[in-house]
Amino acid sequence: MNHKKRLHKPRPVSILISLIAIVCLTLMHGCYKSPLEQPYRINELNNLILQANKAFEKGQSERAESLYHEALKKSRIIQDDNATVIVLISLSRLYTSTGQIEEAKKLIDSATELSNRAFLPEDTLEELNFEKARIGFLLNENVEQLLRKLSFSNFTNIRIKSLNLIARLKIKQHEYEEAEKLLNQALIINQKTNRIEEANSLRLLGHVYLDKNNALAGQYFLKALEIDKELAIPEKIALDMETLGIFYKNMGEKQKAKEYFIRALEIWKGLGKKEFEIKAVKEIESL
Repeated sequence: MNHKKRLHKPRPVSILISLIAIVCLTLMHGCYKSPLEQPYRINELNNLILQANKAFEKGQSERAESLYHEALKKSRIIQDDNATVIVLISLSRLYTSTGQIEEAKKLIDSATELSNRAFLPEDTLEELNFEKARIGFLLNENVEQLLRKLSFSNFTNIRIKSLNLIARLKIKQHEYEEAEKLLNQALIINQKTNRIEEANSLRLLGHVYLDKNNALAGQYFLKALEIDKELAIPEKIALDMETLGIFYKNMGEKQKAKEYFIRALEIWKGLGKKEFEIKAVKEIESL
């Protein structure tokens, strides 16, 4: 007796399982990144940020801005939240250096919004909080409480920057003794680990001593200039030159003042900073 083989129709459950498997394989294929691709992208991003930082230090604002925006795109593509926040902070600093305070605030607001939904390292969060305080200071907001908190940070760099910024606030409020204590504290903590902030501390001490010891004030301004020359940061050097120009002008030493303003003017011309060029020319013409 011949029995014909019975053909079994595929069950609906089997079809569903097969479809799910196909979809999963397709998704896995689409999301797959070769082991070398992701580290390469991260290295590329880090190099962009490094190049942007160097351009910013050299006073090449337009190049730095372009590189930061490129880095921002890449950090968002690879969903590196920490890098995104770091770039937003860096762009904020760049914009405040060119007087675009409101634009800088928008960037910090975006970084804050991202930090509320992403897990970020403690040092990045504290850098963000410091930048919030710095923007707030520039907008005449009350940021002293936040800065006092940051001055006890576990990160030395944050502590130094916070003490310097509180000192700036105290100088603005004509509380010079308090400012002097804060700046000396910043220098003790610093121990030449952060040369940029060391120069900032010395420059601010110069302002503290302007009304009580002109000779000492001049020494602090010159020490700040010496460090900025070592670091080869053109904008800082030009600002030091201007500070010394104003200092000697107020001392009645017009020739010395003129020399510093001329040197500042040369740097501003080299950097293409027209607004600062005009300011320096006016100072020279007033002597």
